[in-house]
Amino acid sequence: MPFYKLAEKSELTNGYRKAFSVEDHSLLLIQEEDEIFLIENKCGHFGVPMEQAQITGTTFICREHGISFDLKTGAVSNRPWENCDPLKVFEVHWDGDSVGLLL
Repeated sequence: MPFYKLAEKSELTNGYRKAFSVEDHSLLLIQEEDEIFLIENKCGHFGVPMEQAQITGTTFICREHGISFDLKTGAVSNRPWENCDPLKVFEVHWDGDSVGLLL
């Protein structure tokens, strides 16, 4: 499995949020409350990008329809709409001071 570098450790601070495209995946790398998360960059409701979503602790809230997701698991924690899939969560990997993923 190849390692895809997304960022350097020195770039990461609380509030960090950056979108990436790796192979067929649209990804969002986030650091919040000293934790790093890597999720699919689309809402499970209508697939809108999540770069502008609100974060409260580890709750990720889509600005389009107010659906809340758990950043750790991707689970829908508030479902005001019936048809909403969980967010896909990717495992974060380190290669020295580089953060990325294995695909």
